[in-house]
Amino acid sequence: MATVEIRPLTTAEAQSAAGLLGRGMRDNPTHIKTFGTDPVRRERTLRRIFTPFLERQLSDGRVLGAFADQRLVGVAALAAPGGCQPTLTDKRRALPALLANGPTRALRMLAWTRVWARRDAGMPPHWHLGPLAVAPAWQGQGIGSWLLGRLCDHLDRQRGLGYLETDLPENVRLYRRFGFESLASEPVIGVTHWFMQREAGG
Repeated sequence: MATVEIRPLTTAEAQSAAGLLGRGMRDNPTHIKTFGTDPVRRERTLRRIFTPFLERQLSDGRVLGAFADQRLVGVAALAAPGGCQPTLTDKRRALPALLANGPTRALRMLAWTRVWARRDAGMPPHWHLGPLAVAPAWQGQGIGSWLLGRLCDHLDRQRGLGYLETDLPENVRLYRRFGFESLASEPVIGVTHWFMQREAGG
C-alpha cells in the first residue's frame, strides 16, 4: 500500500474534494433513493451539491484530505459549532443541480434535509462530522478510520461535542469504535438514518 498523508485541504482543492465525495458516496442508499438509479447522474449531482458547501467549510471549519502518492483518496469534514447547516447561498448554488434531476427528486432531497435540520436544531452546540468518504478503489484499507481518528483528536482538543448522521449500518459500527453513540434512528424517504453523538473527550 502506498504511503498515505493526511493534511488540511486548501480552498483550491474544493472541487477535487467534491468530486471524490461524489464518487465515494454515490451508492449510499439515500442518494440512490433521491437521485435515481443512474450512477453517473448521482455522482455528478453530488459533486455539484458538495462544491459550495465544501468551499464554505474550508473557510470556517476543518476539512482533511488523505493523499496516496499525492493523489486525493479520502475526504473528511468537521463543521464548527453553528456552521453545519447549508446557508442560503449554499442552497442557491446547489439548486440547479437539484432541479436538473426533476421536481420529484428535488422534493425528496428537501424532505430528507428537513429531517436532518430538525434533529440538528435540537442538539446543543456541537461539531458536525461529515461528509466523509474514501475513493471506491481505496475503501477497506483503513483510510476512513485514519481520517476519523484525526477529526476525533480535534474534538478532544476542543472538548467539543460531536454529532453526525449516516444511512449505512457499517458506518454505525465504525463510528461506535471512535466513541459515537446512537441517539436515534428514523426512516427518511424510506431509508433508515442513524443520528449519533460523541461526548466531549470521547
